[in-house]
Amino acid sequence: MIKGVAEYLDININTDLYLTMYNMVKKHENNTFGKTPFVSYSLEDNRTGKPTGYEKAFWPVLNDHKRVHPHYQFRSTGFNTANSTEKDVFAHTEIDLDTEHPNGYNIVVSVLGKSRIDYFETKDEEVYLPEKNAHGHAYYHEFYAQKEMGQGTPEFEKFLSDRKIGHIIVDKPLLIQTTIMHRVVVTEAPRCAWVTRWNNIPKDVSFQEFKQRVENIL
Repeated sequence: MIKGVAEYLDININTDLYLTMYNMVKKHENNTFGKTPFVSYSLEDNRTGKPTGYEKAFWPVLNDHKRVHPHYQFRSTGFNTANSTEKDVFAHTEIDLDTEHPNGYNIVVSVLGKSRIDYFETKDEEVYLPEKNAHGHAYYHEFYAQKEMGQGTPEFEKFLSDRKIGHIIVDKPLLIQTTIMHRVVVTEAPRCAWVTRWNNIPKDVSFQEFKQRVENIL
């Protein structure tokens, strides 16, 4: 756990409900999850920017999450899955440049398998905005070193090791701050986790204030 960055939540979770929702949608077409090897079943197709129609299937969870905060990012809200421990999500940030307010926080709920989120020291001069989403907005940062050294190479892994500031095990519901570089490491597959990315949160709403709101409502 990293105070103010990635913390466990004291909330009630109905794992059977999440499994039921996942089993409903996994029979249908999935989305690519950016350029990672993850597969997602989210509210928006990442390739086209169009709704997937899963909002109705996910409503039992989304209805509660809307009580916490009414705005969530369609692209990142839903299930993220990996069928191998070789399929990690590379170091990145998540940002929303098309909203009125800048803050965004993610709730992560483990459904199947095991994973870990590693966090890294984030220096402005070492990251860049590599691409835009289907709506024409930049949506994440990446390390320049990944482009220069290659993802997964020994040189880049050494770079990440030198900048690691901590990690959190995804075995209980957690809230994460996503403007610091982080990656998801799959430790037991198949792995499936639910994510709601709340966004358009005013900048004066701190991590701890939002966490308290999540715990009070959920």
